[in-house]
Amino acid sequence: MLSTAVESSAHATTPPTDSGDGTLAATALAWIGLRALVRRLRAARTERAVHGAFAEYALAALVNAAKLDGRVAEAERAGILAQMREIAGAGFEAAAIDAGFAGAALSKEELVAYLGVRADKFTHAQKTALLKALLVVFVADGRFDETEHHALVEYTAAIGFDRKSAPERLRGLVGDMVKERITL
Repeated sequence: MLSTAVESSAHATTPPTDSGDGTLAATALAWIGLRALVRRLRAARTERAVHGAFAEYALAALVNAAKLDGRVAEAERAGILAQMREIAGAGFEAAAIDAGFAGAALSKEELVAYLGVRADKFTHAQKTALLKALLVVFVADGRFDETEHHALVEYTAAIGFDRKSAPERLRGLVGDMVKERITL
């Protein structure tokens, strides 16, 4: 009886041990939830700006791509015009590019988040056209820096092309450009 009382008092004074798994798991879930919320908010902002129209989204993404390295070359503007005429049709006006630059308010993160949320609404041809257009704009100024490369990989992943197939898909687009199947 005395030993039972001693054991009971010993258990009562010993603080419960927590390996931290519960706290770590809760923190991880909170982090994942917060990231998902931020992604949805970013995507919603882009949705309001482009009204769900692929051509408007593509123009916003291409304008952002041209501005990403901190400078906009005339060759990038020409690349945007050529690609938008392929995406939106031959009647796409050059003035829309100026309006796109003047009204550019979306960040790359917002554009990528929207693409990740809406990728299943776009056709394979639209997705491929967007990647091709982004690549054309990124290399139009004769430079393809690390920031642009990272952005292209982010767009490729958001589109739904897995990270394993993304490099192969991008190599295919670059190969087409080299073989002049894709022109600037």
